[in-house]
Order: sequence, then C-alpha cells, then structure tokens
Amino acid sequence: MSGLPPFAAPMPLDAAAPTALETTRRAPTSAWYALAVLIIATVLGSIDKVILTLLTEPIRQTLSLSDTQLGLLQGAGIVLFTGIATLPLGWLSDRYDRRVVLAACVVLWSAATAMRGTAMDYGVLFVASVGLGVGEAGLTPITNSMIPDLFPRAQRVLANAVFALSAIFGSALGALLGGTIVHLTNDLRPWLPVSMQQLEAWRLTFFVLACAGIPVTFLVLSIRRTPRGGVQEAKPGTPAAPSAGAAATTTLRQHLRLHWRTFAGLVVGVGLTGVGLSSLGTWLPIVTARTYGVTPVQMGQGMGLAFLCGTVAGGLLGVLSMRYVQPRMGPAAALRLIMLGNLSAALMSTLLLFTSSANHNFMLLGLLVVPLIGSAVLLPNVLQDAAPPHLRARTIAMLTMASLPFGVVGPLVVGMLSDALKSVPNGLAVSIVATTLVGGSLGAMVLRATEGPFVRLMREAKPN
Repeated sequence: MSGLPPFAAPMPLDAAAPTALETTRRAPTSAWYALAVLIIATVLGSIDKVILTLLTEPIRQTLSLSDTQLGLLQGAGIVLFTGIATLPLGWLSDRYDRRVVLAACVVLWSAATAMRGTAMDYGVLFVASVGLGVGEAGLTPITNSMIPDLFPRAQRVLANAVFALSAIFGSALGALLGGTIVHLTNDLRPWLPVSMQQLEAWRLTFFVLACAGIPVTFLVLSIRRTPRGGVQEAKPGTPAAPSAGAAATTTLRQHLRLHWRTFAGLVVGVGLTGVGLSSLGTWLPIVTARTYGVTPVQMGQGMGLAFLCGTVAGGLLGVLSMRYVQPRMGPAAALRLIMLGNLSAALMSTLLLFTSSANHNFMLLGLLVVPLIGSAVLLPNVLQDAAPPHLRARTIAMLTMASLPFGVVGPLVVGMLSDALKSVPNGLAVSIVATTLVGGSLGAMVLRATEGPFVRLMREAKPN
C-alpha cells in the first residue's frame, strides 16, 4: 500500500499463533539465501528511487523545472504508474515464475535509471520515471507473496522483520550511498571516455546506478524455485490443510467483496495520512537544499543518518508497544498503533515551520521516521494472513492500486501550493505542513472507524 513500507513485526497473537506442528519446522538455507537476494534487490530499488530526491536541485537547474513539474514527477511519474503496474505484475506473479517476473522488473527499472541520465528535457525525465515506477511495482507483491512460501509461520515474523528493517535501512543506505556515488563519480571523471567527461554529475550518477542492475538480475534468477503455499502446504493432513483447500476455491472478487469494509478503510485511512507524509520524504530534502544550499553529498549524509537513527528507534518502539498493547487490546492493537503513529508524525511536521538550519531539518526527519516506522512495522504480517496464498500477491496489488490517488495527490498538491505561495516567506514549508496536517487528521478518523471490521477479519484469519 502506498505510504506503508513493507515492514513486519510481532502480529496480534490470536491472528498469527503458530500451530504445534509448525513450530517444529525450520526454513532451509535456500530460503535465507532467497531472502538475502530479495533484500539486495529492494535496496537497489531504494537507491534508484532516493537518488532522484538527492539530485532534484541540480536537475531542476539544468532542465529549468518548476515545483509543479517536480510534484508531477514524484507523484504521477513514479507513484501513479507504480500503482497501475502493481496489479498486472501481481497477476503475473500469482501465475508464473516469480523469479523471472522480478528479474524482468530489475532490468526495466535499471534501464529507466540510465534513461534519466540521457534526459535533455522534462518529457524524457518523466517517461524515465514512469519506467522506474513500473519496474519497482513488482517488488511489493512479489516479496510479500514469496516470504510466506519460503518460511514456516513460526519463522515468518522474523523473516518479515529482517526484510522490513533491511528495506528501510536500504532507504537510509540509498541516501548515504547516493551522495557518496555523486562524489566518487566526479573523482572518476578523468578515467571516463572523453565523450562522458563533460556530462553533469547527476547524469553520470544515473549511469553508474543502472549498471548495478546487471548482477542483481542474475542473483534473482539464482533463487531456488518455491512452490505456491510453500511450507504451509507442504504436509497434507495438518490441521491447516482443510482450510487451505477451502481457501483455494475463493476468488479475488469474493475475497475483496467479503472484506471490503476493512480494505477500504485501510486504503482511505492510510492514504489520507500518506498524502502529507509521503510529501515530507519528497519535499523536505528539496526545501533543505533550496533554503540552506546543501550539496547532494551533504544531503545524502544527513538524510541517511536521520533514517538510520529513526529506523532503529522506530523499530524498537513498534515491537515494545505491540508487546504492551496487544494483550490489552487484542486484534485492535495493530490498527490503533498505526493510527497513532501516523497522526503523531503529522502533528510533528509543524516543527518544520520553526527550523533554522539544515541540521535542524535532518533532526526533524529523524524524529518523523520514529512513529512512522513504529506503526508501519505492524502491517505486512496482517496483510499476508488476511489473504489466502493463491490470492496474496493480487490482494496486496489491489490495495496498492486503490491507494494511487493519494500517492499522486500528495507531492502534486504541495508543488501547486508552493507555486501559488511563492510570495509568502517559507511558502514551501507552509505547503508541506498544511497538506500533512489535513491529511493526517482525516486519515486518523477513518482508521478509527475501520477498527470493527478490521478486528473481525483478523479473527477469521486465525489458523484453525
């Protein structure tokens, strides 16, 4: 879902309690190897996505772009087409070899990254961003489909946690490495062909990152093929076997129709909150670079450190909060923590109006990451258990696609407000805060109203 990274953490116990037989199973080494490759692919995708944020200002200056165009680039160019492509890629992943589908996605987004380096106008840059979004659209449904098939339920929480935290650390690593790559690319300029030595640093950076997709593609293809249903369906006659067979007869339409209140509430509630919160990740680096003249290297270091510290603190907050709240609230605990985390981040965004240096902005980013990670670590296990194995990729893809309007609106609204408030001091920061506060407040109310059907779905998903 848009605005919700693929994190994992302890689930409500009555929604994911392992059976006695499942606790004795252990994932083979090949499963952990597959998880490592999925992490590598996700980190590469994070770097390719984050690097655009780091290089936005030099790109804007070279191509003479407006804030509205930048908003369209991040919103429609990446978010919209990522969501549109998620459903067909989820459909392909449920029917064909997921390794081949993911490898094709890596090739596509790497080619799109290289295309960015060739952009001489906004049109080419937009088309390249569309290609990047389409390629990365396969990551969420494929990884959320494969992990439950690779690991038994007793180890799935650990596997999801490792993948989720690695993915977020990948975003931080992307920021850190992105700035370093820009610096190293400039140092290597004398060793490049003469025709490339005069190119801007941001173009060379995109070319370097595109080359990294080649070895990652072969790593993805080296993963051992895993059957649908994986370890959960490996032994017929287990207590879960009858329900699994019954679930296999359920169509996607039937499943969504039966639980539409829960899914609609999650999409709208999280989406409204994400209207502003997604804009923070897009626009906070831009306002920092524009206001304080921060270079891409400094931006990468500041953002990377903020993400790393915020992720560690947020992960601990999510785990400890769940252990304390779950026995008291039951299945409602996860949704309430998600709601409180997102609302807290929206309220803290007002501090952006009072910062006075780039370091203050980086510190604020770290603070905002804490509640977001603390709430987001609770989602993937819930979604994985809310859908039968044969519908898992498509269900998550449908939720992602349904959240498209919110992901597109966020960056675009901020960009349009910023252009309209050019005469207002600190107009970009005011636009970010206003969008975040309104979206966060409305989203919290919708999530609160979704609690009833959400609890019923979690109880129905409890293994027999």
